[in-house]
Amino acid sequence: MLNSFFDINDLSKSQLEAIIYNKVPKKNLKDKQIGCLYEKPSTRTRLSFAVGINQLLGSVIDIKFEELNFSREESFEDTFRAMGCYLDGLIFRTSSHEKLLLGHKYMNKPIINALSDKSHPCQILSDLITLYENFKTLEIEISWFGDFNNVLFSLVQAVNLLDSIKLNIFSHISYIKKTKWIFGNNINIYDELDKTAISRSNCIMTDVFISMNDQTDKEKINLLKKFQVNNNIMQEAQEDCIFMHCLPAKIGLEVTKDVIESSQSVVWKQAANRLPAQMRLMKCINW
Repeated sequence: MLNSFFDINDLSKSQLEAIIYNKVPKKNLKDKQIGCLYEKPSTRTRLSFAVGINQLLGSVIDIKFEELNFSREESFEDTFRAMGCYLDGLIFRTSSHEKLLLGHKYMNKPIINALSDKSHPCQILSDLITLYENFKTLEIEISWFGDFNNVLFSLVQAVNLLDSIKLNIFSHISYIKKTKWIFGNNINIYDELDKTAISRSNCIMTDVFISMNDQTDKEKINLLKKFQVNNNIMQEAQEDCIFMHCLPAKIGLEVTKDVIESSQSVVWKQAANRLPAQMRLMKCINW
């Protein structure tokens, strides 16, 4: 059982596989009071967690960040100590990963990362479930196009655990040089489009070039625009290749409209799978 869930690396390989293959313990959240605190906007994460908690017989406590006593200069520490007096756990989306760790320290109750500037592990749980449902195996090759962001960080952690998946990352050299992430032997990084690697791909994946914590950056968009996912990219890949995007998308930047609306696109299956992913994860938490 997990005391909290901040990153994919909080899971063992067997725990991650149990979530993907739906072999988690049979458990519900009856009589559990679960707070949901979103410092940043959310649609899929907010709804899937709320519905999932309800379906597991727990109670959802919606906490509006702007209505907490931060406005009256109550400290972060005391705010989370107070929440720990009433709640059995917290779903927390934040602009700072450090707040997740501090929140757990002072609240002393389980916290699930609903997205931070560092990682988005719940999204990758859903993506892995979607990939397995589609291919009936995880002996696959994924190609990621674009930014080194929080979603890619969680994907890299998952691929490092699941050595059956091969991952190609296509990005600008400046972002490749900046990263200090750890990459396994099954991950290759390219600063130019490589048709051989793309031709092996079972899944093409991308995300927005400008993430939630970023300011609008025209230079970044210009550097990444050659890594846009378009029909030329999709036609180079395997015949059964699917397209994935965690949404919301900036159509015309990281992906073209004809790709995201094509029969190869499984973005709405990804979105739907946020619910079983969240529910399976919550069954693994020691509330």
